[in-house]
Amino acid sequence: MIGKKWLISFYSLLFFCIFTASLGWCGIYVYKDKNGVLHFTDTPRHHGYRSFFKTPKSFYWRYKISDKLINKIAQKYELAPALLKAIIKVESDFDHAAISKAGAMGLMQLMPETAREMGVKNPFSPEENIEGGARYLRQLLNQFQGNLSHALAAYFVGPTAFSQTGYTPEIKTYVDRVLRYYQYYLP
Repeated sequence: MIGKKWLISFYSLLFFCIFTASLGWCGIYVYKDKNGVLHFTDTPRHHGYRSFFKTPKSFYWRYKISDKLINKIAQKYELAPALLKAIIKVESDFDHAAISKAGAMGLMQLMPETAREMGVKNPFSPEENIEGGARYLRQLLNQFQGNLSHALAAYFVGPTAFSQTGYTPEIKTYVDRVLRYYQYYLP
């Protein structure tokens, strides 16, 4: 029989975890391995992890990624702040804890290898993720001689894949969405 004190402690801990995860202070992710063992973590190591607690869409981090932060990073990489906001909107809808089925993470949906290459240690940190995404976008713009549509396409599927496939319907849809939001966020 489970004791009353143990149940109170368990539910208190569960409430605390749900409350803090929902505030964006931490995220809890779960992965079920091939033996059926559940693994919980605050930093998923691969795309097999799924969010255990969902962050409410209306909370601070969801829509209040600081303009000051975005402006600072945009200026550093000579990018328009509206462009970074547009990519964040399309990639993660401003959810700093987003993880795609392919394993892309954070606001600008950086793949683990790209995050490492860009020096991002914590892809769920808004500042690190935006910094890494902006650095990557700047590299792509340089690689594609300033062609924004090409750079966005390469951001979406990777430069090698884009060079091989060109504009597929899926890539075109992505680029068009980012460009629409870019216009929307322009001052």
